[in-house]
Amino acid sequence: MSLTDLDRRAAITTARWAALHDRPVTECPYDPAGDARSQALALLWVRIYRRYRPA
Repeated sequence: MSLTDLDRRAAITTARWAALHDRPVTECPYDPAGDARSQALALLWVRIYRRYRPA
């Protein structure tokens, strides 16, 4: 399973936007309990979010 560039770009863009606009991390649009693709995107989303808005 590999993520497409479009998937990665969408996750990075939305995570950065959410962090910079003070949205909660729980607004991650990807299901961490879902399939492998959703799990990978959720992990990427949270990593990018935390980079822009550390705990």
